[in-house]
Amino acid sequence: MSARRVAITGLGVVSGYGRGVEALWNGLAGGRSAVRAHRARFGARTWLSYAMADLRDDPRSYAAAFPRPDLLRSEGIAEDPDLLAIAEAVRQALDDAAPCALDERAGIVVTHESPGLADHLQGFFKWGEAFRAWLRSPVRFDPPEFLYRLKSAGVYRMHSFLYVHWLSALFNLHGFSMYNNNACASGAFALAVGVDRIRSGDVDTIVVAGGDVPEDGTKYRWFRDLGLYSESGVCRPFGEARDGLVLGSGAAAVVLEDLDRARAAGKRIWGEWLGGGFRSEGWKVALPDVARGRYAAAIRAALQSSGVDRDELTLVVPHGVGTGLYDRFEVESLAEVLGDSGTTWPPFMPVKGAIGHTLGGSVLVETVAALVALERGEIPSLVGLANPDPSLPFGPSRAIASPRDWTLLKCTNGFAGQNGAIVLRAVGSA
Repeated sequence: MSARRVAITGLGVVSGYGRGVEALWNGLAGGRSAVRAHRARFGARTWLSYAMADLRDDPRSYAAAFPRPDLLRSEGIAEDPDLLAIAEAVRQALDDAAPCALDERAGIVVTHESPGLADHLQGFFKWGEAFRAWLRSPVRFDPPEFLYRLKSAGVYRMHSFLYVHWLSALFNLHGFSMYNNNACASGAFALAVGVDRIRSGDVDTIVVAGGDVPEDGTKYRWFRDLGLYSESGVCRPFGEARDGLVLGSGAAAVVLEDLDRARAAGKRIWGEWLGGGFRSEGWKVALPDVARGRYAAAIRAALQSSGVDRDELTLVVPHGVGTGLYDRFEVESLAEVLGDSGTTWPPFMPVKGAIGHTLGGSVLVETVAALVALERGEIPSLVGLANPDPSLPFGPSRAIASPRDWTLLKCTNGFAGQNGAIVLRAVGSA
């Protein structure tokens, strides 16, 4: 592996505030949460009402700006909101990083927790209605054959490689490609893969993109039934009154390039990758392993691989889901690394209270938000640490440093014990 340095040269984002980096920043800086009342059909007869940060635009409106809208029609994917949201983020990021050589050596890594799942489940709801009609009908047919004909195409579209295929075809990315799903930590793992591909010399440019548009009610029901969804409809990460998570729709993309090439091309550089750390608990799906310290180990490994001391950190963007157990676990894990007394913590920027939990896209969406905040030299009060639970082991927090000289820690502890942390810095601070 070479010592090539890797820069972030392009950002793209879709969130509950709208399309683009400016829409995201204006929403955060304006002090208004993107969370609002949402209503979703769950089957043929049931409607669910809950709070979430849903998209402001119909994702189908994004397609006109894509380089190959004909592909969406020919592949029958013009109605897939998750794919369209991720594609819009990719388009923005490539425009931001332009000019980019999109050719045989340009790659893409895609993250999403469950492509095609919502449509698949909605199809079963429709099947249920058909089956009830069949029970009342004198005409009989073979249910397995009927179900296969009804659902086989939808099941095929759940193959995750298709997202890679469609995005590669849309944007002419024909080098290294990969799909990954490490739950909510997916974006951190995906960025590490992209960096390694550049350092290996296999690619000079790679897009890392991911997102989730959970607006049909299925994922809400899953989290609600686990007792993790906020009954108040307000996500309060690390807050004394926190009572659960709130979902958000969103997607983000970043363009990674060789730093020296990006500098030679005169590109704006949003930040430089320093390192990452990763651990898998292999314990429970919906509970963190509080005994073995693997989240703290991932954070410590990220700092060690980056050559960064804890006192050098300018900003921490935690996972911050807003549930009692997970928030406590996260802060206690951070305290193992940052210390819980006699030290000064960097400021915290928990983003989910403003834009909701964007699941497989959350690391990328929140990293984009942090990079923009660092560029502006401001943490919006909406995503600052307000009214923290006094029982959590926070150290005192200092003010954000100059936007010209920063080091960012983004950490995440996803379901099934997918723990990751990454460190980025301003190039000027090298």
